[in-house]
Amino acid sequence: MLNDYFDYLNGTDNINATGLTPFTGGSRMIQNGVMTPRETYLLGIICLMLGSAIGIYLVYERGALLLLIGVIGFLSGYFYTAPPLFLVGKGLGELLVGLNFGLLSVIGSYYVQAQSISIGAAFASLPLAFLIAAILYINEFPDYDADKAVGKNHLVARLGKKKARWGFVLLVAGAYTSIISGVILHVMPVISLLAVIAGIFGVKAVNGLFKNYDKFKELIPSIKATILCHLATGVALIVIFLAS
Repeated sequence: MLNDYFDYLNGTDNINATGLTPFTGGSRMIQNGVMTPRETYLLGIICLMLGSAIGIYLVYERGALLLLIGVIGFLSGYFYTAPPLFLVGKGLGELLVGLNFGLLSVIGSYYVQAQSISIGAAFASLPLAFLIAAILYINEFPDYDADKAVGKNHLVARLGKKKARWGFVLLVAGAYTSIISGVILHVMPVISLLAVIAGIFGVKAVNGLFKNYDKFKELIPSIKATILCHLATGVALIVIFLAS
């Protein structure tokens, strides 16, 4: 909601007429008159405050490390598109999304339950970090023109769509390289290698992106494949860790 609000203020969602898919161009709640900008912002702040209240309770119960994780999440979440930092415009969006929705969330969850830090948990978070960043990354292709027009200079806008395709390859490859590395370093069980099978969805997404990087509707199957790749890999790792 905060992203929708600040993208309304900077104009990117307002002028985005060509890159609209079910996954890109914002929720359109403001543009379609479902909510006012003020309502969207206030609801976003309420959610942020409620989440923070839960986080403070966990800090009190389980330890100060969670405060550090919470502060990083709070600030990077708010200033992702908010001025004056506008972090996504500085090319940090993919890094922050991977950090927050991958590494920090898994390490934080592990710490709440085990009261310790685990290298294995950190490695287990990396496939999800790479793949959630890949979801954001591929969704930036349809939004390219509108984002670039308002200075929302994420990595795809900085590289240009044709060169940026290779960045997507690196993100997908990074997910499965991290699993293999975790097994080689003996911090993840050997059967974790079975999760690499989910990479077939990543291959489909890569092939589709290379063919349709400059199209919109044709890119939707690749976006869906990326989401499915993230979901399948995450579920596979859950089952594998339970089984081991």
